[in-house]
Amino acid sequence: MIGDCMVCPGYAHLEPAQVAKIEKLEDELGVILLAHEKPAPIASLTDADLQQIQDIEKKIGVRLVAYA
Repeated sequence: MIGDCMVCPGYAHLEPAQVAKIEKLEDELGVILLAHEKPAPIASLTDADLQQIQDIEKKIGVRLVAYA
């Protein structure tokens, strides 16, 4: 159900100093970090579930995150 989700974590509301710290860490690690306000727990997946998710990620060119 696109557009409907039980738990849709929103981006965190950060002070400029907090953003600067995160940006510095991103530069140091060479990654992109996303800050969520109150993230839901990550889903526990079987290997078969994970494979299905990875398959669709490859097919449509997105990164999916599974929350419980």
